[in-house]
Amino acid sequence: MIIYENMFPFDAFMLPDASWNFYPFNTYELNEICYFDIETTGLSADTSNVYLIGLGYYDCGHFRVKQWFADDYNSEKQMIKEFLDAISSFKIIMHYNGATFDIPYINKKCKRHKINPAPLNEIKSLDMYTTLRKYAPVLGLPNKKLKSFEKYVGLYRDDAFNGGELIEVYAEYMQRKYINGGDEMLLHTLLLHNYEDITGMSSVASLLFLRKLSSLDVIFENASVIREGQNEYINAEYSCALSGNYNFEFSINDIQVKYSDKKVFIQIQIISTTLKYFFDDYKDYYYMINEDTVMHKSVAIYTDSYVRRKAKKAECFVTKSSSFIPVQKTGCFSEKYHIFKTELNSKEFFVEMKPELLENKEFFTEYYRQCVI
Repeated sequence: MIIYENMFPFDAFMLPDASWNFYPFNTYELNEICYFDIETTGLSADTSNVYLIGLGYYDCGHFRVKQWFADDYNSEKQMIKEFLDAISSFKIIMHYNGATFDIPYINKKCKRHKINPAPLNEIKSLDMYTTLRKYAPVLGLPNKKLKSFEKYVGLYRDDAFNGGELIEVYAEYMQRKYINGGDEMLLHTLLLHNYEDITGMSSVASLLFLRKLSSLDVIFENASVIREGQNEYINAEYSCALSGNYNFEFSINDIQVKYSDKKVFIQIQIISTTLKYFFDDYKDYYYMINEDTVMHKSVAIYTDSYVRRKAKKAECFVTKSSSFIPVQKTGCFSEKYHIFKTELNSKEFFVEMKPELLENKEFFTEYYRQCVI
């Protein structure tokens, strides 16, 4: 086993400052926080081995990365023991999908080697993947991989491999080690991937404030209609209590959301079209064959039976030509507003845009919630 340690000044990465007033940075001191990631020769702890464990932590104005590397086939037990000893001095450990893979893997290895896994199981744990994955579409990311979040915060890797591809690299390194003493380029490739996972997490941690958006106190200030070319939009403005002057924006289903200096701006396109309002109680309606419309049975009962039949759910609607705006979910909107759709099973929902809506504080407060949850 070989241990590698790297030390970097804080300004080398996007690292915590006073604006990081969110969990876990508003709960723990920096020297109580650590990150970890493992590299293995397979997915199953029963049939593979861990060959690299990386630990990142803050220390006196620096960010340190410590790596335990198995340069033989007998170091696994010692690596795990030293890693567990190292994390005993921290109060919270952060990882990316570690709750699903890394932690269960280490626990199985502890059982095999008769090691007490308490340091890993008793420390507070935060899986950044579980926390951030639902924000990937909000941020316009192509997937939920750590690398995608890294690119969003402006971090680009030198490492070009994924964990699966490195299995063969490690096998080749070990083969060359026993033949001619090793290969420094292969070793660098193996260490770099794990190192960049650790430093990547330390930068992506800046996005953990996103968890506060859904519960953020926002105050609706105003809404107005603007025209840009042939299109009309509603511009809604809010003030918010988000710690720090965050400036970022995202779009969700063509709804633009922007945070800037404790303000939130939402731009919603107004659509002029014809949509359908479907009746929930379709069993109380008849379909009028000649008119291609529906009529409530309390009225239709007075018509001839041969001109009507029981309405089907998909045809029990009325159409309306008007101006509409999209909503993300029906939710409480369906209790107070008619929800329009293009077809019965459509997942796109709309409410009619009426001038008085611009003054409706309750509507726009809920609209914000639906955009960020």
